[in-house]
Amino acid sequence: MKRFFVLIISCMVLFACKPGIPKELIQPDKMEKVLFDVHVVDGYITTITGKDTATRMASSYYKGIYKKFDIDSAMYAKSMAYYYSHPEVLDKIYDNVTKQFTEEKRKNDAVVEDEDRRKRNKELAKNKKYLSLEEYPVIPINFASNSNPFNVYSFSL
Repeated sequence: MKRFFVLIISCMVLFACKPGIPKELIQPDKMEKVLFDVHVVDGYITTITGKDTATRMASSYYKGIYKKFDIDSAMYAKSMAYYYSHPEVLDKIYDNVTKQFTEEKRKNDAVVEDEDRRKRNKELAKNKKYLSLEEYPVIPINFASNSNPFNVYSFSL
């Protein structure tokens, strides 16, 4: 009977001590999405010249992010504090965020390349008269029937 209790207690200790992220914090998969949006907003805000305007816009953008992911600034701050104290988890999150940015860059580069190609084609179509050979007359070449057509000196115009 003692062995049975020891077995049950040891199983409880082993299975009860699962390391993990507390439920009251933003979980890693959701945190990846939040950080992606936060960094996109940060990048946009740095392009705004007026400091007051940038601060007001940043505040509204951050509120939009919090609303989108159903979190608040306190939960975000607590979660970031937790992830800063667990850098191995934060590294994994940022690896995935970096992959997202790489994929977004690839998509944006493809769009820009497509737009550039369309602009070039539009310019070529606009300037078509400069590229057309229709303006130049075709000179017929008559070969003498008794001569070799490959002889440069045996044809007449």
